Amino acid sequence: MSDEKKITIIAGNNGSGKSTLLKILHGLIEIPDNIIKWGDYSIKNVKDNQTMVFQTPILLNRTTYENLNYVANKKNITEKNYVQKIIEKLNIKDIANVNTRYISGGERQKVSIAMAIIGDPKIIFLDEPTSQLDPVYKNEIENIIKNLSDLNVKIFMTSHDVSQINRIGKEIIFLDNGNVIYQNSVTKFFNEKHCSLINNYMNYG
Repeated sequence: MSDEKKITIIAGNNGSGKSTLLKILHGLIEIPDNIIKWGDYSIKNVKDNQTMVFQTPILLNRTTYENLNYVANKKNITEKNYVQKIIEKLNIKDIANVNTRYISGGERQKVSIAMAIIGDPKIIFLDEPTSQLDPVYKNEIENIIKNLSDLNVKIFMTSHDVSQINRIGKEIIFLDNGNVIYQNSVTKFFNEKHCSLINNYMNYG
């Protein structure tokens, strides 16, 4: 479906189908098997190698460490100090023992991403992960996403932030009413002529 080892941005106006596409790719919305494939494999074949980060983090009413440890246990990870390594990797040591109810939105999103990378998934889907964050945390999350891509994790991310698309995207899929109307590199996206729909999006997004 898309080139590997890139950050692919799924863009479009509200209601265009961005989040729905992510949910289909992740398997949250079922469609007939073999319609969408990763190389030679169907979605079901790669389900265990992908995770999703939602716009509003879904966390347990527990400490950061306990949230991460819960996911590690669910994935049968027994490596000593594994959770601690994830905490250090995401630079969330200062909130490791804090209940996630009492941390900021940016910190909650970092915890959500930390949970998503447990088990070293090959594909991560992110649904507008920075839309509710201030510029400082937006920059932090973007750097985390770029670092994951550099480690050969395939990233699919929805965004309505045109400047963000230009900063971190390598490929863009533009949707309208559930249909792909443009798919190319981000570089070409910002240098080509477009229809009025995409032009308006670029001017006001």
